[in-house]
Amino acid sequence: MAIADTLSGTIDIRALVTLDRAGGNVAGADVLSHKKLITLADGTGTNQASGFFGTTFTATTGGITISLADSADPLGAAGDDVPSSDPEGLKLRFLMIENLDATNYISIKKGTNGEASMLSGGTDSINLLAGGVLVWTCPAGSSAMSDGADDELLVTANTASCSVKISYIYG
Repeated sequence: MAIADTLSGTIDIRALVTLDRAGGNVAGADVLSHKKLITLADGTGTNQASGFFGTTFTATTGGITISLADSADPLGAAGDDVPSSDPEGLKLRFLMIENLDATNYISIKKGTNGEASMLSGGTDSINLLAGGVLVWTCPAGSSAMSDGADDELLVTANTASCSVKISYIYG
């Protein structure tokens, strides 16, 4: 009997901050609430996904290339973890990168065969400071990822090395 895998899940991104005001004749609270909830079903359409990848790796000053569509070795020399299924030809739906370092920052930009749906330009980059988190989501996806053509991110540490956690979902 064949085994059939079915993916389901929820992406829950939220900020809820309250500022209590008291003093004189002023009392009450100001609230900032911003929430994005995406429920995922199995498949390759909008709000659907078919696989995921998640691990922690060490970024270096020479940079670590992450090949998001590679099913066998997405981290190259930085690790041996593999995605839950082959991402080739599928669309990136969600990406989360967390800098676990307490002091140093990492830079995130397109690799040689740059991932095309979230960064534009060959030199554009995002600096993720110590303890920072980058979250990107596109429930409908953008362009299909192709291993070795348009799927790479380059993560570089500003000093010797930084521990980085990455998670992404595709479908």
